[in-house]
Amino acid sequence: MRLFSNRTVRQCFFLGFLLPAVVLGSCSSSASTVASNPPDYYQANTLLYKDQVYSPTVHTVQLFKKGFELAPPVIDLGGESSLILRFDDLQPNIENLSYTVVHCTADWQASDLMAGQYLTGAMSDYVPSGRQSYNTLQPFIHYELEVPNGLMQIARSGNYLLKVYRGSDEEDLVLTRRFMVTEQRVNIDARVLASRNVDLRDVAQQVDLTIRHPGVSIRDPFGDVHVTILQNMRWDDARTNFTPRYVKDNELVYDFPEQGLFLGANEYRSVDLKNLRFATRNVGRITPGLGAGVYEAFLVPEPKRNIRVYDNQRDINGKFLVRNDVVDGDPLGADYVKIHFTLPMPEELGDDVYVYGGLSDFECQKAFRMAWAPETRTYELAGIVKQGYYDFTYATLPAGATIPDLTAIEGSHYQTENDYLILVYLTDHQQRYDRLVAVRFVNSVRG
Repeated sequence: MRLFSNRTVRQCFFLGFLLPAVVLGSCSSSASTVASNPPDYYQANTLLYKDQVYSPTVHTVQLFKKGFELAPPVIDLGGESSLILRFDDLQPNIENLSYTVVHCTADWQASDLMAGQYLTGAMSDYVPSGRQSYNTLQPFIHYELEVPNGLMQIARSGNYLLKVYRGSDEEDLVLTRRFMVTEQRVNIDARVLASRNVDLRDVAQQVDLTIRHPGVSIRDPFGDVHVTILQNMRWDDARTNFTPRYVKDNELVYDFPEQGLFLGANEYRSVDLKNLRFATRNVGRITPGLGAGVYEAFLVPEPKRNIRVYDNQRDINGKFLVRNDVVDGDPLGADYVKIHFTLPMPEELGDDVYVYGGLSDFECQKAFRMAWAPETRTYELAGIVKQGYYDFTYATLPAGATIPDLTAIEGSHYQTENDYLILVYLTDHQQRYDRLVAVRFVNSVRG
């Protein structure tokens, strides 16, 4: 008689043997295996239509356009481009993993389409077998998948959720990632301007847009057209519910929409860990881990920037690159590093403080929540990241809030360079799904 499921055995193994090694955010220097905060993963293995990791041993998940590691996961319908999914599993054994994709509505819920209506070829398939890391203090299994591919092609535009799970059990989730497929049927004229609100002119940016749709019939421009705008690919602050101010022949004019007003925030801070042989800018020192532990990087304490004038330092808008210069950038040879963040503060803040950016999936994760140290009057965090180049910022999250504040510690400036992604969906009532009919990238500095 089978008393425990495979999932239960894995959880018991992880809790009993891996947790004592390293707990993110602790001050321990010893690490043979790294693990994220387990409580985040053991509530319920329920599918969430967002970027989510469900397995506590999975780290460094990336989904990007093939050939462009910093590119967002957006591809053209019927085009030659594809997406690359990469992630590491820090457990010692290679697993049999499968994947599928789920078509979603404009507001990221499962659409009414059956899999056979938006996929051609296989409805699901196995993830290529994982490969073992080499010359790393932290061993891991690296998985890489290309979508779409020769076995699975996408037949409709819209929002998609890439779902990775164990074996053939779609409920035994490993991770999910969002991506978009566009058919580019309408044109978006967009630009980033100064706010009309005089009080916000020095700290905010306004996205103004006009949609031109010659040759595309839109019966109800107020109910069938859905616009979403993202600043630096932040889904936690996605702006929706846009309504055109003017409706003309083949043209929808939004004219400084209220939802398009964003605080400019500040340029991201950065840390370069591509080579652990020497300390780079913003890194105070790098030390070998004790025993079999990973290397540890101690960042130079940098003060808050909320009252400073704008400093035009270049960034990659919160993203990160996985690199180890010694092994020519091969992700299999990039080790894991315990990185120590220190934020001096005159006094403890009333809100929680987080290290925020692509390294935290642009969310306020418990693994990246900082702790207040009253004896040094600093916020501190020891977290695990893979070797590479990282952008990050310090964010606060008020009690009960779901959207972090990136300005309380870092300040906000209208000059800040930010990327904006504009997505335009059109509800197709005949085929019962939301088509992604246009995508436009616009930069606050370069246009």
